[in-house]
Amino acid sequence: MTKSIALMLAMIVGGHGLIGLFIEGEHMLGIFTVDIALDVVYLGSAALLLAAALLPASALTIRILVAIPGLSFLVLGLSGMADPHLFGAAPTGLTLMDEVVFFAQAGACAVAVLLKNPHLTLWQDDATGRGMVHSQ
Repeated sequence: MTKSIALMLAMIVGGHGLIGLFIEGEHMLGIFTVDIALDVVYLGSAALLLAAALLPASALTIRILVAIPGLSFLVLGLSGMADPHLFGAAPTGLTLMDEVVFFAQAGACAVAVLLKNPHLTLWQDDATGRGMVHSQ
């Protein structure tokens, strides 16, 4: 299920980063900060999460590819609590919603990393590795 969580996070984070490239210097929807530094982090994280979700890899590699964006979101969240402008990297300033999103994404990555069988997708059974439809 780690691969499924990574794919969902990659779509959300990648979408935010991609949209943010076109509306720099203001808040998206009035609540999300979009600055180039954050967009680079979002797009880099999306690339790592997509690699974890789509490439055939060992369990350790998948966990590492998901842990790196999780740690970056945790660092962004903690840095944003210390300085809302991320020490000059986010000139428009972070909002409370940015902080919530950072910690939620870090938490989702932590859950994904700690799952028992990270190489299985959402529709595979943990016991057999096959689809969830069982013949009687």
